[in-house]
Amino acid sequence: MDLIAPLAKTGLITQAQNLWLAIPTGFLLGVALQLAGFTDGRKIGRAFYFNDTDVPIVMFSAIITGMLGLWGLSLIGFLDISKVYFLPTYLYPVMVGGILFGIGMVIGGYCPGTALASIATGKLDALMFLVGFFIGSLLFGDLYPIWETFYKSDYRGVIRLDHWFDTTIGGAILIMVVISIGVSLLLRLGQHLVWRNLQPTSSLFFKSTQYTLVGLALLTAVVMAFFPNSAFIPSESADDSFYMVPRPIFAEPGSNKHIKAD
Repeated sequence: MDLIAPLAKTGLITQAQNLWLAIPTGFLLGVALQLAGFTDGRKIGRAFYFNDTDVPIVMFSAIITGMLGLWGLSLIGFLDISKVYFLPTYLYPVMVGGILFGIGMVIGGYCPGTALASIATGKLDALMFLVGFFIGSLLFGDLYPIWETFYKSDYRGVIRLDHWFDTTIGGAILIMVVISIGVSLLLRLGQHLVWRNLQPTSSLFFKSTQYTLVGLALLTAVVMAFFPNSAFIPSESADDSFYMVPRPIFAEPGSNKHIKAD
């Protein structure tokens, strides 16, 4: 396990400290999952029936927090975004994988991370889910030659939202914050329409806190939207080679030659 934050690459900590920090970081993630209710497979499953939309709303909150955090830490010079690894996109394989992942969550009520946190609370259903996860992973590896070509297909590099929206990075973050808030409100509305007799579980104080945090995130995104891309990626080149993940090279079976992914 390793941290995505490039603290070791920038020299703030050693590589050994980087590995050891993964332990308390994982522990804190497990605590957060427990407090959010994500260690209950029934709560995750109810999200797919609009009976409890906390799960996708918390995920949107995490996306907003991550975006604003990366943007802010980069602006003050604490984080060098050029050291962060960004996964390249293989569009069609990711779409198929996302569908299969969603089906697995509906059936099992967990993802691998929440299943591990749930096992720590003594849930046997999470243990069985994780056993199935390992069996599926082994089957995927053993049968990999069957779908290897599709797995490496439709390479798109790193898809950047600022290019997609034709705006600055700050502008793209503002758009995503607005979309996240809007979709979260629609999810709450859908939950109310589908389950009209469902009693609210949030107290008035908790709701007021939510509104305050939403307003603070929106205000922060509006302010950050006026900073240029150069404040975030200071040495960005014209062809984006600085920021993009290179097309991976795969060896041809039975030869010393290498070919680029399709």
